[in-house]
Amino acid sequence: MNSQTVLLHPRPYAHHSGSLILLPLLPTKRVNAAFPIEIWTQIFEEVGFGRTNSTHSLSLLLVCKKFKDIALPLLYSRVSFEHYEALEKFCIRIHEAESKWDSLRRIPYSAPGRWVQSLDIHRLELCRHTAGRRLVEDIMENMALTLRLDSLLSNLFPVLPFLSEFYMNPRFTFSRRALMSMNERQTMNKLRSLRGISYTPSYVIPGEALVDLLRNCPGLEELEVIGPDVDPVDHDLMASWYGPTPFPPSFEPLYLPNLRELTLLASLQLSPLMLCLLSTPLPSLSKLTIAPDDDIPFPTSSPFVSSHGHTLRSLLLLTRKSWPTRLHASPTTLLRTSPVLKHLSLEVPLPALELNEDHHLEILSIPKPSHDSWAFISRLLLHLPSLKAVRIRDVKWLRKGMGLRAMETGVQGEMREWRRRLARRGIKILDGEWKEGDSV
Repeated sequence: MNSQTVLLHPRPYAHHSGSLILLPLLPTKRVNAAFPIEIWTQIFEEVGFGRTNSTHSLSLLLVCKKFKDIALPLLYSRVSFEHYEALEKFCIRIHEAESKWDSLRRIPYSAPGRWVQSLDIHRLELCRHTAGRRLVEDIMENMALTLRLDSLLSNLFPVLPFLSEFYMNPRFTFSRRALMSMNERQTMNKLRSLRGISYTPSYVIPGEALVDLLRNCPGLEELEVIGPDVDPVDHDLMASWYGPTPFPPSFEPLYLPNLRELTLLASLQLSPLMLCLLSTPLPSLSKLTIAPDDDIPFPTSSPFVSSHGHTLRSLLLLTRKSWPTRLHASPTTLLRTSPVLKHLSLEVPLPALELNEDHHLEILSIPKPSHDSWAFISRLLLHLPSLKAVRIRDVKWLRKGMGLRAMETGVQGEMREWRRRLARRGIKILDGEWKEGDSV
């Protein structure tokens, strides 16, 4: 009998009154320990909260106040927009919260602006939508909306202090004002990924906004720069300006020790960005996508691969789709300057690769099968003992159920013939979706 035992005396005035022990009819309620917020955060991250459909994410916020406090930062951490109106409402919400934030708070940055870590607008459309139908905008209104988008981004970057990933739509030019607005943030060292940046070289190193931005991003891991191809007349004009051997201007190299993936789909010859990247050490660079330009004055692909090819494991030569399409020659020393390369993707015309010793290349990608491309591969097979797959980048296998005649003619027939020939060496034929013919 302990101090919590309850005794009942049914006849307290009797000479020999008995005592009854009060027994609980229900078991003692056990109080469960509350999960820490960190564990709930990991649970929501594991189930993909904030990355799936928005309806499911919003319904979870209505469960209880504790769920809302935990899940709301996750919902804002990765935001993406496809329509201008939604982005505009998001910016209004961020600025309203910033205007109500004061200096007496424990955290100097306002919420939800400080929760945003990834901003994705690479699918953004400027056309207005009404009742599910897209209205055709005239040119002047489209230009006005583009200017409004640039103003929105310029005013948005300063109130997103912990932004680490930004995906831009390359159809819209990233203005100097927007780049300077992003560069003025005090937490620029937190930027990890910058993609879809439309770049037009100014050929003047002082005041190059993109170069100044990269100087303040020592933690950058992914960079994608896309720009228009230069007309052949402009190539000849630049050659007449600079002469056969242009004198490179003096500049300070960048500091990008963590850059892993780099995409340069633009004609960057003699541009400040390319001149800086050529002289910048990139010890972590493992994947490079670059437009071939070996047949124009002052090519950039050959010097760049020669400078940084010793660490590359994936090299993709890709020409940006445009009209008219201009295909340029590729460097012939790719395998010699990239000794640890595992995946090489080539563009037409296929280069006459110089290779006198064995290379450990495992995957070779070409645009389409042809007689010339087969002769190219047959010549390389002698020096590629580790080759495991040949990928046809611009073609997909026909699905099952198609007629036998359709599968044995044209490009499909050529691919099946290649598969029969390369199967003797244990080499697979993959289509543009990385699928084998039997799995389609």
